[in-house]
Amino acid sequence: MSEVNFNAVVNARADRVWQTLSQFGRISDWHPAICSSEIEDNQPDGRPGCRRRLVLENGDVLREEVLMLDAGKRAFSYRFIEAPLAVDDYVATVSLIPLSDRDETVIVWQAVFESRSRSDVQAMEASVLALIKSGHLSLAAYLENQ
Repeated sequence: MSEVNFNAVVNARADRVWQTLSQFGRISDWHPAICSSEIEDNQPDGRPGCRRRLVLENGDVLREEVLMLDAGKRAFSYRFIEAPLAVDDYVATVSLIPLSDRDETVIVWQAVFESRSRSDVQAMEASVLALIKSGHLSLAAYLENQ
């Protein structure tokens, strides 16, 4: 099982970051690699069990399901249902840590998964880390421009 972690700061208060991230179906608002995102089957956005369908820049489709969303702890987890990556059992958790007396928030990004190819584990870990970092940078830029 691989685990990828990335922690970084954004220049926004935790409540504002949470408001953006907890809208699970609106990731295309702030992530430039995602052309469209929608919640499937008219499910309530952000509730455990709701699923989003993402269309990526290259036309690939990614489907994800919320496993847990805890507004009090400002954390959520989701899993891949369908993905173009060669991984199984992919689960990501995102949590926020407000910085005291500052308009900054630490975002803790974590993903665990099994690579389908034992020879490509390091490459897959690097790919997942690159995806997480690009998502973080996109989110940070979005928050700064709002």
